[in-house]
Amino acid sequence: DFTNEELVAATDKFLTEDTLAIGMSTTFYGSFKEKYLPSDVGQAYLLPNFPDNIEAAVQHAKAKFPNVKVMIGGAKSEAAKNIPGVDVVIHGYAEDRVLEYLNNLPHNKVKQKKTKFTLGTSDSTLPLIIHDDPVDRKFSIENLDHKFTKQDVILQGESLPIEVSRGCIFRCNFCAFPLNGKSKLDYIRSAEALREELIYNYETFGTTNYTLTDDTFNDSTEKVVQIHRAITSLPFKIKFATYLRLDLLYAHQEQIPLLYEMGLGSPFFGIETFNRKSASSIGKGMNPERAKDFLLDLYYNHWKEEMSVLCSFIVGLPHETEETAREAFDWVTKTPLSTMFFPLHIETDTYFKSEFQTNWQKYGYDFNPETKYWKNDYMDYTKAVELAEEFNTRMVAGDMHAASFHMMALMNHGYSFDTLRSTKVRDLNSFTYNKHKIRNIREYKQRLMSL
Repeated sequence: DFTNEELVAATDKFLTEDTLAIGMSTTFYGSFKEKYLPSDVGQAYLLPNFPDNIEAAVQHAKAKFPNVKVMIGGAKSEAAKNIPGVDVVIHGYAEDRVLEYLNNLPHNKVKQKKTKFTLGTSDSTLPLIIHDDPVDRKFSIENLDHKFTKQDVILQGESLPIEVSRGCIFRCNFCAFPLNGKSKLDYIRSAEALREELIYNYETFGTTNYTLTDDTFNDSTEKVVQIHRAITSLPFKIKFATYLRLDLLYAHQEQIPLLYEMGLGSPFFGIETFNRKSASSIGKGMNPERAKDFLLDLYYNHWKEEMSVLCSFIVGLPHETEETAREAFDWVTKTPLSTMFFPLHIETDTYFKSEFQTNWQKYGYDFNPETKYWKNDYMDYTKAVELAEEFNTRMVAGDMHAASFHMMALMNHGYSFDTLRSTKVRDLNSFTYNKHKIRNIREYKQRLMSL
């Protein structure tokens, strides 16, 4: 949403002779330029070159101060090495590695901060690819006291992300993230620090809507109780979206009222499949019929139709056929649940690897690492993409409501929680969205340039 000239001017505001690097995140990079589910086989995790405005800003920075480095991280960092003009790619959480890299740049004038740099290098001076070790690190999520600053240009009432913990206690066979398989109470942020940040955001920005960033928010009742105590002691109420694990909620139903009381507005359940064999193959053993009954029990009885519930499915898991995938789609269309379908993507060129990425042959897949094309006895990648696109298109055109993280984002653009909960996506007033989006972008630019 910035012109070339606007982004160059904004970048120039923060450039000095002491600037060490320009950092960029790949997490949402390119997502506004591509189809949500690309039809081209193997393109899901590839990144385009810099768009014109970013290219202009980078070139301006390099021309003004040739020593400035371009560093990239984020969720798609593995693909960033394909982008021309990038000096360093850092994979993982990276708090420690970013500081080590910056502290060892030859043009860093703060000599006393230099540390021994033993990471692998592509030449004798600077590393180009840095892999962070999520366990062997100085940074502690437990003691994180994060606060947004004036330079973050947070708008009044903006929905914000807030980090609760890191890692997941499970090791699902399709999932490749750092800290998978952690112990139950590891890497959890202090509940008091969380409460302090919520109060700060409310007093500073008026924020009451959140995305709680957590791989599995309900991985233990002890954690839910601690955070429930902190949030319900606030002098105001919040609404939030987060990832929940359905089988854990079924096994620990004492969590259900706690989540409601602390402000859960829209949960995200990774269901993945209703095919019993497929579920077993990825490490999700909940009986599909029980899962269906429990989802409706949650929606109607426990949460009294007050929440938009989002479920996600993966098309192309072992033993999944077009018929079983369509059966899942047909079932959800007869319910009030919001649903998203994703094609299975196997990517072998990543630092953190899932069981599927390592041993895809064992699960019955033929796979070409170059094209990312896979097939098994039941389906292939092209068909999985085709079905996912069809199902998502029909869901949006049907009775689907905004839910989870999408819901929290839309609340920045003129919609209330109650409006989004009660209005189908296809019936949302696009004029309201566009009007508020234009206003928000204009305000952001004005405030950024006035810093």
